[in-house]
Amino acid sequence: MINVGPSDYLSDMGNWIDLVYIWGSIAMSIVHLELTAYHVISKALMCLVVTLSIRRTFNFLRIFKALSPIVTMLTNVIWQLRIFLTFYFILTLLFSLMYGVLGIGNFKLEGKFREKFYNTEQMGDMPGLEYKKIGLFFGNLFQTVRISMGDFSIIAAAEYLDDSENIIFWVIFLLTCIITCIIFLNFIVAEAGNSYNEVSEELSNFIWQQQADLCAEAEGLFPSFLKKEKHYPKYIIIRKVEI
Repeated sequence: MINVGPSDYLSDMGNWIDLVYIWGSIAMSIVHLELTAYHVISKALMCLVVTLSIRRTFNFLRIFKALSPIVTMLTNVIWQLRIFLTFYFILTLLFSLMYGVLGIGNFKLEGKFREKFYNTEQMGDMPGLEYKKIGLFFGNLFQTVRISMGDFSIIAAAEYLDDSENIIFWVIFLLTCIITCIIFLNFIVAEAGNSYNEVSEELSNFIWQQQADLCAEAEGLFPSFLKKEKHYPKYIIIRKVEI
């Protein structure tokens, strides 16, 4: 930031992530001292710091020749799949709304589900009990994602729907399986394989670009007086290049 200035430094999204990681680590240490490590704020900050540390760890693994191809491929393949993942999220969101309309696992609706599980001793056997804390909206969303991955545990809740609602449920369930699980998820896998092949063809260029970025970043960390040839003649200063 000192060498290039705040405006240029903050123009890179990766630097924002690094700042969040640094200040999150400092805040986590303070919260640990004030509220102990078992407080919910401490746990949330620790999860955030660990998540950001995954990105930083993978970023520095590019230094090693054996690991650089894997990290480079993962980064580029995930970036190329962003459009397909966005479309996949829209599909799961819309299908989850259909399950919400049917009222699966909804205590507010009169019916068999409310009669059996609402304020009764059998609540421990209730389908979808794991979503009780996050609400029906997110519960249906996560359940739809599980259906797209082949987990059909939502079928147990269909038993407590009326006959007409049960028919609608099976129609929606069949559409969810065909579109998200059989077609779209396999489409994403195929596209990931295609992106992998495209990246592998230009892998050497990607690796050189990553190494050039790391060299440019390392150069920026050196004090200016060490970059002068008369003080540091054995080092060659490498400028950032675009491939």
